[in-house]
Amino acid sequence: MALLSFTFDPEPTEAFLRLGYDAYAGDPGFVPPLRAEVRAQLEPGFPFYRRPGNDHRRFLVLANGRPVARALASVNRDLRDRDGSRVGAVGFFEALDHDAGADVLEASCTWLREEHGLGRVLGPLNFDVWHGYRLMTSGFGRSRFFGEPYNRAGYPELFEDAGFTPRRRWRTYRLEPEAVAALAEGDRSAFTAFTERGYRLVPFGALPYDEAVGRLHDVLVRSFAGFLAFTGISLPEFRALTRWGRHAFHPSCSFFILDEKGASALFTGVLFDLAEPVRAMGGESGLLSRWRFFAARAGVGRLLVHLGGLSPEEAAKHNGLARAAFALLMGRLRALGVPALATLIAAGNPVRRLLGEAAERADREYVLYERAT
Repeated sequence: MALLSFTFDPEPTEAFLRLGYDAYAGDPGFVPPLRAEVRAQLEPGFPFYRRPGNDHRRFLVLANGRPVARALASVNRDLRDRDGSRVGAVGFFEALDHDAGADVLEASCTWLREEHGLGRVLGPLNFDVWHGYRLMTSGFGRSRFFGEPYNRAGYPELFEDAGFTPRRRWRTYRLEPEAVAALAEGDRSAFTAFTERGYRLVPFGALPYDEAVGRLHDVLVRSFAGFLAFTGISLPEFRALTRWGRHAFHPSCSFFILDEKGASALFTGVLFDLAEPVRAMGGESGLLSRWRFFAARAGVGRLLVHLGGLSPEEAAKHNGLARAAFALLMGRLRALGVPALATLIAAGNPVRRLLGEAAERADREYVLYERAT
């Protein structure tokens, strides 16, 4: 086997890209990302590479000329641990062979230590939390939802064999109709007290799309500023990431709550699950693939309570707005009568308490790992 180390070299980059699809050949749970979008993240014009202070290295193992393992080590100038120290990242990980996978992880950590003096690395993390991170560690038998971390079942063991340990966990919870009904009963009138003080609810669908995305960017960047591995993102980059939003956000169950001064205090996002429509595209973005997307989109029924943020100013008030908004959301979802929803929450996040008894029934789990280089 041969270990290649490179950056933008066209031939190995193409093999690097191809492995991301070969690793899941025949896997019914795989939702192929669009090749054009993944390729764009590997080209010099991608915003990450143009930012001063950022750096990266790609590693690829070939066996008989065939790619069998890959990883991308990155240095993000803004990526810091909670204590303010700089950390590296390893992402885009795939491996068809255990030893080859161990080799690219070791090469990534060595490069981060020797070339940049970084003593810790987080992974898997594709540049930042905006472009894909975490490993699924349980729940492989469940049907995947759009935007969910997904990987081969042996990857967690491979990471741990390579010296990585869990840094933080996330879990997905299913909300069946009876659970939604119970949560909606929690405090149906609570939001009335906020409206009497000048707070307003604005449905996502009531705003021009570009304005809604701008408000969403503002409240998410501010509310997640203290989140592990969080780095800022420009509005143009965020707009590119929300390219599916026109087809995904539920217009009335996704909403902003504005405070007395008109500032975004809270956002909650309920998305149509686009896993099947995107799977139907087969990783391509041509006219036929787009037709397949819209044909499958018409049959989407599952919803995801997938995004949410409370501004730091509002969180400091401890006034119960999040609980009131959650009960209001559950009431709207109950009225829709959807069969089930999925919500992904970090372990230790107080939002989990809002789920009531449903919080005791995790559907699957994901982990972000850490290793000393």
